[in-house]
Amino acid sequence: AIRENFKLSRELLSKHPYFNFRDKAIYPSYNKKINPPGKEIYFYIVAALFLLFAILKASFDKYFSDLINLFFRRSLKQRQLRQQVVQNALPSLLFNIFFVITIGFYAALGIERTEPHLTLPFWQLFLYATAGAGLIYSGKFLTLKFIGWVFRITRLTDDYIFLTFLVNKIIALLLLPLIIIIALTEKEINAIAWTLSLLLISGLFLYRYIAAIQLVRKDKSISFFHFILYVSAFEILPVIILYKA
Repeated sequence: AIRENFKLSRELLSKHPYFNFRDKAIYPSYNKKINPPGKEIYFYIVAALFLLFAILKASFDKYFSDLINLFFRRSLKQRQLRQQVVQNALPSLLFNIFFVITIGFYAALGIERTEPHLTLPFWQLFLYATAGAGLIYSGKFLTLKFIGWVFRITRLTDDYIFLTFLVNKIIALLLLPLIIIIALTEKEINAIAWTLSLLLISGLFLYRYIAAIQLVRKDKSISFFHFILYVSAFEILPVIILYKA
């Protein structure tokens, strides 16, 4: 009787509509836990930028003070300050390199933000953006030097080069606090920081062009039309091409 009841129970369970008692049990599939990428690399790059800035400021404090005074304060000693800043070639070069690294990091963050499906690792994107910024400004420097030599307007081109790299250094300094917010905060605050940074860069570039027009009018060795032609060919057009690329 017990055997018959066992067979009957087995037969009933084998035909159960919701549970499979006939086949061998299958182990559930193993899902590997994937940790989403964090913001550690952003933190390390930001920390390295601030460390580099601290080293430069501590090493060339006099140059840094003259740079700030020259840009933000209009005084009778402006020509003297300019001569002091121009003569300090090493700190000028190092602060230019600092600008290239800062703007490269900023550009990499912007590319990653506008291209969320980009598969390139961020550190590689950062290196490419920094190298691209370095090539652009090196090419601009050499082009201006060549134009000044060919057309015998060396003084004007040197003044414009000085103005360009002075504004670049100030951009790097003012972008630092905004870069922290852009790199390490959530979307709401992040969007505000992006807007402020774009307004800041646009305002400083506009200031640079206005100051450059004043240089052209004072020097009178080149016409205003040729200056506009230069700006269109070497300032605006490359940016449009890079954006399209």
